Amino acid sequence: MKDIIIASFYKFIPLNDFESLREPMLTKMHEIGIKGTIILAHEGVNGGFAGNREQMNVFFDYLRSDSRFADLHFKETYDNKNPFDKAKVKLRKEIVTMGVQKVDPSYNAGTYLSPEEWHQFIQDPNVILLDTRNDYEYELGTFKNAINPDIENFREFPDYVQRNLIDKKDKKIAMFCTGGIRCEKTTAYMKELGFQHVYQLHDGILNYLESIPENESLWEGKCFVFDDRVAVDQKLDRVYPQLPQDYKYEREQK
Repeated sequence: MKDIIIASFYKFIPLNDFESLREPMLTKMHEIGIKGTIILAHEGVNGGFAGNREQMNVFFDYLRSDSRFADLHFKETYDNKNPFDKAKVKLRKEIVTMGVQKVDPSYNAGTYLSPEEWHQFIQDPNVILLDTRNDYEYELGTFKNAINPDIENFREFPDYVQRNLIDKKDKKIAMFCTGGIRCEKTTAYMKELGFQHVYQLHDGILNYLESIPENESLWEGKCFVFDDRVAVDQKLDRVYPQLPQDYKYEREQK
């Protein structure tokens, strides 16, 4: 019985008071006894945390008590032990760091595709299927025929677009990441550049793995996750893959 719930979430929304939210949020995490990492920035909130069902429901209610977070959607996976070692609330310039100013996914993100729609869409040979994640994530697993941008961190993605995609603004481009947040930024960025047909997998790879039967899945390999599970398989069970000794990751990139 997997009695630990792991929840990931994000929302792009202006938070002029984000710095003042840190201490009350961290205090509440300690009070309830949940562990995880939450990122706050002017552009919104992003995080992952874990606990038992009772603890999680209390924290869900706490977050949603702020009217700006009333519609937060929490993506849940399950495990036998907590994959986080402590509670952290961090203040950052961005909730997922791409390093490009004036990109606002709250109103300009790409078209969402459900796992079922995505499954059909990426089988079109005219669609450019682009993995927006880092190179070590791609090496563990990706969708069949996906392009590897060969980046070490998310900040390198805009340069990849400028070097490799800028002449493809009229093409259909489908992008994916672990939980959806990076695609919110990449699709918004590319729409700002004039790309006309950009699509993203709603709620990311984890949603696809949960929704599409393994015997029909177009996913190949494991899915890297940003906690101590390291990666999950197509049943969303934790695995312990071999990773390069020099691999790097930032927990706020989901």
